[in-house]
Amino acid sequence: MSTIISLNTLVLFLTAGQGIIFAVLLYFRSRKTRTINIHLSIILLAFTAEILQKFLLDTNYIYQFPHLVGLSLPFDASVGIALYWYIRKATSPEKNNNIQKILKHYSLFFVCVILSIPFWLMDFDAKLTLMETGVISRDWPSVVYYSLNLQVFLKITSFFLYLFFSIKLLIAHRNRIKNIFSYRERITLIWLSNMLLLFVFGLIKGIVTLVFFQESEEELSLMGFMGYFYMTIIFYVGVMGLMQPRIYNRSERFYITELKNNFGTKKENAIDNPIESDNKNRSEIRNCDLIKKEKNTELTQSEHSNKYLKSALSEADMLRISKKLEALMDKETAYLEPNLSMPQLAEKLSLSPNYLSQTINTIYEITFFDYINKKRIDYAKQLLVNPILADKSIVDIAVDAAFNSRSAFYSAFKKHVGMTPVQFRKSSKSSLS
Repeated sequence: MSTIISLNTLVLFLTAGQGIIFAVLLYFRSRKTRTINIHLSIILLAFTAEILQKFLLDTNYIYQFPHLVGLSLPFDASVGIALYWYIRKATSPEKNNNIQKILKHYSLFFVCVILSIPFWLMDFDAKLTLMETGVISRDWPSVVYYSLNLQVFLKITSFFLYLFFSIKLLIAHRNRIKNIFSYRERITLIWLSNMLLLFVFGLIKGIVTLVFFQESEEELSLMGFMGYFYMTIIFYVGVMGLMQPRIYNRSERFYITELKNNFGTKKENAIDNPIESDNKNRSEIRNCDLIKKEKNTELTQSEHSNKYLKSALSEADMLRISKKLEALMDKETAYLEPNLSMPQLAEKLSLSPNYLSQTINTIYEITFFDYINKKRIDYAKQLLVNPILADKSIVDIAVDAAFNSRSAFYSAFKKHVGMTPVQFRKSSKSSLS
């Protein structure tokens, strides 16, 4: 059969090449992040396999390489696993992330490989039908029919589970960083949330196709749409993965490990089983500063008491620490360091980061993030009302106040002052006149 080369097939080929390049770049980008980025590389290679399969089908090259038909079948089983482990290793370095545990999770992929063997042993035409239409025929041998359906069930079920636990990790991460970092840029992993939405969209599309459009003409067009979906995922994951810095440096990793040891952590039965008993671990989660869920960013005194129940720090100790902290802020203006973190500030005070965190949470009843940003906003207010700096732009003032972006400055200013920096500057001018 003659080959078909079109704009669409060229795009597919270039996208597959792009996926391979991104996967290699991510893996070799840095030794420090290699054990994290390898999971993104696995996601990219899984989608690349799907793209290459579609390229072979659309160009008719599959007739020249018949042994490759259906070879990509089990690869998408690794996507949910890789997504979970990327998020876990990036956001939870204190967890048990050894290679043996990781391989246990990836065993699902090898199960799907075994389940694909009966299908791979079928004749070329039957395999080609599945790849082109996505229809699992009841006329095929029982071992093929049931192994393929079991594989579909395992893929969908496992993906939902890993997606759920990935979302839980992201929520826990965003709550935790409020008491570790004084900034949010490039550490909140918003891009991963967007990627999760893309995955949910793709999963819903796959289920809808499976339930409502199997063995119909509409199914063919929907199957073709997935090629463009994979293209979007490959580009987005590759670019954002390369731009993502390592979140926790050595001091932050040491701090959260110390917290884990001091307060204990829930047993990691969640994804390891992969079912977790939330009710059993809820009290431990409340006691642990790492995974605390706040309705507002303020903490109540009773929450502090429960959270630091095992702490040896007395109220008098916390008052002494707070005075020492305020003295440092007045003298050295440590809050003007844009990338200041809790362990860094604790080191300046010659304190345990956990004691400093407990003091800020209990005495001021706010998170470390809000404490530092309130100091920065107070400093920015002084700059805004200074007549000598009347011509200074809002962006320059934001930079001087140690904010890493204009949006972060505006958000923090409105939160603590109740108006935008521009409105505050105008109101201060009118009150002076």
